[in-house]
Amino acid sequence: MSDLVVDFTLLSTSAKQLKVIRTEFKDLDDWKDDVGSVVGAPEMKAAMTDFVDNWDDNRKRLLESLQTVGKMVEGTRDAFRGLEKSLAKAGTKKQ
Repeated sequence: MSDLVVDFTLLSTSAKQLKVIRTEFKDLDDWKDDVGSVVGAPEMKAAMTDFVDNWDDNRKRLLESLQTVGKMVEGTRDAFRGLEKSLAKAGTKKQ
């Protein structure tokens, strides 16, 4: 019989890091206006606008994915903590 080992520290750290990454990507929105004001040539500005619009669409999907994965990690951690408490309680009752 093998034992299941859950690294709660790793799960908690992963959830925190995903939140930090999500915040970093979310805050990238501010650079859009800066880029437009620096680029002078109309063709270059049009190309940058297309890039930024494409980036925004992909960034939104990435933000949603980061949030979803973060919730999954937190849910996994919380489920295993609850299971651990339940098993500990059950083991105490038998003794």
